[in-house]
Amino acid sequence: MTKRLKGMLDILPEDGEIINFIISNFEKIVKLYGFSFIRTPILEYAELYYRSTGITSDIVNKEMYTFYDKKERLLSLRPEGTPGVIRAIIENQLVLPQRLYYLGPMFRYERPQKGRLREHYQLGLEIVGEKSPYSDFEIIKIANQFFSQIFLKDTTTLVNSIGCEKCRPKFKEVFLSYLKDKIEFLCPDCQERKEKNPLRIFDCKNEKCQKIIKESPKVKDFLCFECKDHFDKFLSFLEKSNIKYKIDENLVRGLDYYTKTTFEFISESLGEKISIGGGGRYDNLMKELGGNDAPSVGFALGLERILFALKENKNLPKEKKTLMVIYDCEDSFYEALKLVDLLRENNIPSYINPDLESLKKQLKIADKLNMKYVIIIGEREREKGSYLLRDMISGKQEEIEKEKIIEKLKEVINV
Repeated sequence: MTKRLKGMLDILPEDGEIINFIISNFEKIVKLYGFSFIRTPILEYAELYYRSTGITSDIVNKEMYTFYDKKERLLSLRPEGTPGVIRAIIENQLVLPQRLYYLGPMFRYERPQKGRLREHYQLGLEIVGEKSPYSDFEIIKIANQFFSQIFLKDTTTLVNSIGCEKCRPKFKEVFLSYLKDKIEFLCPDCQERKEKNPLRIFDCKNEKCQKIIKESPKVKDFLCFECKDHFDKFLSFLEKSNIKYKIDENLVRGLDYYTKTTFEFISESLGEKISIGGGGRYDNLMKELGGNDAPSVGFALGLERILFALKENKNLPKEKKTLMVIYDCEDSFYEALKLVDLLRENNIPSYINPDLESLKKQLKIADKLNMKYVIIIGEREREKGSYLLRDMISGKQEEIEKEKIIEKLKEVINV
């Protein structure tokens, strides 16, 4: 038997219901904040990620699926969403500011582990053309409102500021001086990062490197006036909210384009070292990709990680499917078909099994399919011009006149 590729995931119907629940709530909330949907290609020129995500980043160095096509063009499967969105804004000359959201698959070749897949879906937001620290706060507010809406209530927001091109050189100088007599204790990757992008060392998960980082100078202490003022105002917005947050001075994120604010969302269900998403401000990316200056901020959330977290903490109520119509004979079957068409015309989800089975077996099917209600049509009901409505949770049954069934169902299932 051919099996699925390592690091890929089948989403089966039970999890599919939760996935749909997550996505529908995400879209509902972000639209309230003025975001519009954008979709960019899964396949882009590899150069896009070299220029944006960063040639020194782990994503570009180790994790991208990159290959030459038949015309010898170097292409990459999309490892993250932001570069493609910014490229689309520039190429299609969208008027700024823009508030955009996306959802779709990303691909990274890394060792599969808890919450880490080679194909994973992201839910992302990009605010392009807004420089206020309130935009940084608002995007975190949206994420936390979304977590609450889907019953993921054990999340903490980690925040930091990594400065800008004005203040980071001074920090880099001090940080390299601190590392001088510690180089041999760094992992091979961090020894390379020291030469190419020292800030990347803060993103290392190696325990020895983490010990060195713990006592090191922090970029937050070297912020220029503009960056410090931005971060202080951002924190003041957080203070006035009910959002749980912690300042993590080692939080730099793994992408080269971030400036000023960075943040991550941690769910206790998955453990303190596994984030369900994160993001930050990237004020220079538009210009680096050939557009005009456009201060921007965004985040991406891992759909599968949110799914795993919800299943771990068991906060998500198990939704029953809505309705099944069952029947006792062929004549009742044709009556049932008419009813199902009527229900669907009135936006009431409904199912009918066309195999002529006994009422008892059909009730078992309804139970297996997690149906909330069953409408029973038998010879007696046909003669009386009524239907029998059964609540599959309580077991209670009620006889309803045919003309009143839609009104009754809208009342009990809230459509």
